[in-house]
This record gives sequence, structure tokens and C-alpha cells, in this order.
Amino acid sequence: MVAAACLRRACASQRAALVVSMVGLTSRGLRADPDPEPKRPTDQYLAEYSQLYDHVGMLQDDERMSAYYDAIHLNAAAHFENKVVLDVGSGTGILAIWAAQAGASRVYAVEGSGIGVHTSTLVEAHGFSDVITVLRGRMEELELPEQVDVIISEWMGYFLLREAFVGSIVYARDRWLKPGGAMYPSSARVIVSPLHAPDFVAARRRELDDTMVAWDDLSAHLAASYGLRMQSLRPAYKKENQDYAFAQAWQGQVPARVISGEGVTVLDLDMQTAALSDFFGWTANIRLPAASPSSPIHGLCGWFDVRFCANGDVAADHCVELTTSPLAPQTHWGQTVLLLQPPLMQPSLAVGLEQSAASHHDLNLTLSTAAWSQSFSISADYRGWDGDESEGDESEGGKGSGEGGEGGEGGEGGEGYGYGDE
Repeated sequence: MVAAACLRRACASQRAALVVSMVGLTSRGLRADPDPEPKRPTDQYLAEYSQLYDHVGMLQDDERMSAYYDAIHLNAAAHFENKVVLDVGSGTGILAIWAAQAGASRVYAVEGSGIGVHTSTLVEAHGFSDVITVLRGRMEELELPEQVDVIISEWMGYFLLREAFVGSIVYARDRWLKPGGAMYPSSARVIVSPLHAPDFVAARRRELDDTMVAWDDLSAHLAASYGLRMQSLRPAYKKENQDYAFAQAWQGQVPARVISGEGVTVLDLDMQTAALSDFFGWTANIRLPAASPSSPIHGLCGWFDVRFCANGDVAADHCVELTTSPLAPQTHWGQTVLLLQPPLMQPSLAVGLEQSAASHHDLNLTLSTAAWSQSFSISADYRGWDGDESEGDESEGGKGSGEGGEGGEGGEGGEGYGYGDE
């Protein structure tokens, strides 16, 4: 449904400053069978968001907070007044409280992590204990007393889908949303653009060289002092650090100046109808703006946007957009950078995404042409654009630990929404 108005400067500025084209998206038909039950959030994953500290990064993100606030309050009459609302991954309960403020008759706030004890405290502090019911546990393991009119959640991770929390949202929609009910957000997109950043790539290569010099010095010391032959491990150590620099996605705040062309949409989803299989296991064929020998493509910059336009039976009064574009005000998610070896000259390539076999909360992304392919891991690691760890240890002469990681996304210094969307 088309809403009456589009709010937020991000909605206008991104579309005006960066024209996003849809090229070669994989087509999908209507679902013939229901989705299989998604993989549930692991105990380890939930434990990462059990403390208030893990949620501070999200609460500090004004772009995120104001988008949800506007979406709920500006559409109170259309979707929240006298309605039953389900908040999946409620965190400290902010979205549930806003839904109650917007006139919801009942709100079910589902929270699977230890932060749930604070959810109830905040609900009571706002005087909504008679409206909001806090349900502790995974969404897939709970029974609600009734169907709901609206599902709201902040489920997005790095590159939109890292954490795979969207599986719980799809489950909740298929199980508990009334026909014609509203999804908040109502749609989501993943976008990539070419990146021209020779200085950033050169810095990564210098770091790799310095790392190997440090290894050689250590090897010489251990050989002289203890007769150890550590150089036999040199190739493996070099590959380990090379993979960390060039096969692990860089998550951070990417400066607009290194974006070298228009963005291309690789995934566009209607949250009302998308199947779980639409989120993972897809391949999109795209064509980037042409590169030149003087300005090759050093990598891709990926980000996402979501819209709150209500795709149920009743149109939204106001359409609100939240974007994580590098051309828009910063959010705690930042952007995802995939560094290419060597730089890309051919504009046509395939982008494929699947969940990691090692941890379904992480992603494996593959870029390929007829002549080459390169794979990347998208994990909780948040390194920032300059490559410095904002938190966690960084071993001397080697790769950092990546702690701080769910870091820029909101929880441990960043993300922290996973069963705690705030």
C-alpha cells in the first residue's frame, strides 16, 4: 500500500542523492508450502544481550529511535488504537511502551534474554502493567492467548540479515498475525555500491606485512632461544591474517567520499509475504557502474533500509523510512565493506548469501563472475573504517579479537537487539 506521506530526511535524501536501481533480482513465486520452522536463537546468542550495557548503543542511536517512534505515533489511529500488538524481541520494552502510548489495547512483549527482568521494570515505570504483558522465552516456544493485529520488532543486523533474528519474525507472523494485519517494518532492502578506497586497501596490506615481520622476528627469537622451528607455520599464519583482512567483512562507518557509484538493490522484501527462504540462500545477478583503470572497484559497500508503510488491510497515514546508507546520518549499524582481491573491473557479477554452517547467526556472502569468485564472512566483528577495534583485545602483530563486535551493531557497544530489539 502507498502511504499518504514519506517522513524522515533519510527517505528523501537517500533517494535524491543516491538513485538505487534494481537489477537482475532472483524472481520468486508465491509460497506453495509453509516455511519450515526457523533455527532458534542459541543460548550463547541470547546471553550476549542480557545486560543493560548491551542495549546502550541502540538507545543512543537517534536515527533508529526516532524512526520507530515516528512510525508508531504517527500511525496510531490507523494501526495501534484499540489493537493487539506483538513486540518480538522486546529488549527493555521501548517499542511495547510506545505501542501502548499509541493506544494499543493489549501488547505482548516477548523477550528471550536475561534483559527481560528489566523489561517488566520499565513497563511498570511507565504505568502500562495493565496493557503490556511481558512473556519470557523464545518466540517459537511461547503460546499467545490470541491472534494479533500488529507485529513490531527491530530485528535487523549487519547487512540486514546477520543474526538471523528475522526467522523469529517470520514465525510470529505466520503463527500469530491476523489476516490483513500490519508488519512494522513492512519492507526491507539490501543495497550495495562500488567502493574506491585505495588508501584503505593499502593500509590493510601494510598491516599484513607488519604482521608477518613481527612473526619472523618472533620465529627468529624462539629458534635462537629454544630451538623451535616456528617458520613452518608461517604460511598458515599469513593466510589466517590475510583472510581476516580480506575475507572477513569490515563493519563500520564508511565515509561517503569512497562511494564511487550508484547503489544496486540485491534484495527487496515485503515483510507481509516473504518466505524464510527469501531471506537466505539466494543469488542476485547485478551490474555495477563501469570502472576504469584509474578508478577500479576496490570493494563493495553494503547497507540496508526498512520502511514502515503498513502493508496490511489498512494503509499507513505516514510512511517512515530508516536507512543505514553511508550518505545518510550515521546509525549504530554502520555499513558492510567487502574488499576485493584484485580490484574489480568487470561491472557484472553475482551476489549470493546464505547462513553460515558454523553458526546460523552469521552469514556467508559470495561474489562471483565467470572468471573468479570470492567469499566473505559477516559476523559480529565490528572493526570500524580505519580498522581499529573499538573494544576487545588486538594481539600484537596479528588480528584483533573482534570483541566489541556485536559491537557497532548495538549490543556490546553497538547492536544488541537480538531478542532485545529495545
